[in-house]
Amino acid sequence: MSGSRASIEEEDLPLLGEQFAVELANSRYRDDLEDLDFLDGPEAVRRWFGNAPSASGLAVPSGLRPATAAVLREIRDATRLLLTEMADGSAVLSEAAAEELHRASRRSHAHLALDVRAAGRPSWELHHDGPREDAFLASVAARCILFLAGEDAGRVRRCARPACPMLFVQHHRARRFCHEGCAHSVRQARYYRAVKHNRGTGGS
Repeated sequence: MSGSRASIEEEDLPLLGEQFAVELANSRYRDDLEDLDFLDGPEAVRRWFGNAPSASGLAVPSGLRPATAAVLREIRDATRLLLTEMADGSAVLSEAAAEELHRASRRSHAHLALDVRAAGRPSWELHHDGPREDAFLASVAARCILFLAGEDAGRVRRCARPACPMLFVQHHRARRFCHEGCAHSVRQARYYRAVKHNRGTGGS
């Protein structure tokens, strides 16, 4: 990850192809060198949602206000805190973070609808009604709540590269890194340490 907030381009977005709640949690990239918030304003929100495959169906309202983007960041931060606590094996999760999601989900009324248009089994959809920005925030919070209460939330892990702040869903036990780039970085660092050790001990 590199570059200032003003120069963030689509290819710089930290998107891993994970489920929505995990991708949203990763939309702030904070490590020892950088603190990049990919939802730091209305334009950034539109860019992120327009490029995140898992955000399909969540249309960012036109004329999104900065205050609404700020609430979205609060939803993101609450989701990340809860996912991080779960990844760390915490016995008790943050009630304040959960309440943040509850407040957002109460911003608009919701109803379930049965979708019978596709071939095969019907599927359900959660629809939110009311002012567009409230419905948008409530929809985002609802997706996060549904993920946090589902089975995959228990499979969320931190990337094994120490400097990487990304989260991912571990579907295979062998997976330890969020991305192959992080795995390569760790292997490379291990190699250089081994070479330096051999030189220091006179090895060949």
